[in-house]
Amino acid sequence: MLQQTNIVYINICALLIIAVLTILYARAQQKIKKNEIRLKNFIRENERLRQLSLAGAETSVMLIFNENRELKYVNEQFKYLYHMDEQIYINKVGKSISDYLKWIGYTDTFNMENRKTFIGRTENAKGKSIWKQVTITPNSDERGNANYIVVEVDITSVKEAECELQEQKKRSDELLLNMLPAEIVEELQTKGAATPRVYRSASVLFADIKNFTQWAETLSPNELIDTLQQLFSEFDDVLAANYIEKIKTIGDAYMCAGGLPMKNNSHPFNIVLAAFGLQQAIARLDELRASKGGEPWLLRIGIHTGTVVTGVVGKTRTIYDMWGDTVNIANRLESASEPGRINISAATYEIIKDYFECEYRGKIAAKHKGEIDMYFVNRLKPEYSADETGFLPNEKFQDMLSAL
Repeated sequence: MLQQTNIVYINICALLIIAVLTILYARAQQKIKKNEIRLKNFIRENERLRQLSLAGAETSVMLIFNENRELKYVNEQFKYLYHMDEQIYINKVGKSISDYLKWIGYTDTFNMENRKTFIGRTENAKGKSIWKQVTITPNSDERGNANYIVVEVDITSVKEAECELQEQKKRSDELLLNMLPAEIVEELQTKGAATPRVYRSASVLFADIKNFTQWAETLSPNELIDTLQQLFSEFDDVLAANYIEKIKTIGDAYMCAGGLPMKNNSHPFNIVLAAFGLQQAIARLDELRASKGGEPWLLRIGIHTGTVVTGVVGKTRTIYDMWGDTVNIANRLESASEPGRINISAATYEIIKDYFECEYRGKIAAKHKGEIDMYFVNRLKPEYSADETGFLPNEKFQDMLSAL
């Protein structure tokens, strides 16, 4: 009986051992399968990272900093671009990530626990500036240790293209400012078009040189252009000093206006002062011409004050121009003027008469306008003049202008 009991007990134990071994074996098999899957995933991910690294190495610089934020790796592209390996870089720049940031010119602070992208700049071994987009990504290795992966993408060509575009824009803006008033340029750039405007009060001046056309026929093309360039450059400086807007030139004729595009109340006074300046500019050039045996130039000027319409016209070679009866009358006044004199209309005279010495000429016929009252402006009145010629305004006159 005891022997049978022992046999049963042994069989039960054997079955239990077999069951335990079977369970352990099954669990071992599951673990093996899991490990195989993890190994396959690891191999696949490792291959993906390897391929990514190979692709990035061709175009991007990569640096890796360890948990202490000290350099531990640079890729081949870094060595190729900067002609430095890790040790040369550390000796030249430093080993910390802070040293790296200073090296690329980044001085701001940021949370090193978050991914950060910004623009940096350094120089390569040849001293050429290298612009780059830098991305710093915090990461953890297989042991859980923190590290920082820095990837640089060379954007030098993009930056150079941006600089070239900015330079082209600057040149374009300068060209526009030479052709159009600043306020009109701003309106064109912001709105794409300039709105026509009506100015109820503006002063228009026309000027030309007596016998310039006949004289110009004796010059070579280069001499003619050089002469006009010198002449109109002098005129442009006079206008800028007196807040007058140049409109255009036609041959030796010169057209300008006051009171636009920014409206002001001082334009009749400013434009007469500008007329004095133009006559003085011609006188200076005449002295130079006389020293070379040339005949003097004499400038005829006509000025009228009234309503004008302004706008930008043309699809190509766009110009800022003005229209209206005021423009036509100013042109007739210039034609009816005398060489070396400033001829103004009654409308302008009524505004400036208390400050300038004027000479009434009577009613003079003007083409298509009938007879017009005309006046010569000779000089500023003595109480408003800072010099004997009467061309330079004194402080009292300037105070009057400022109060308008």
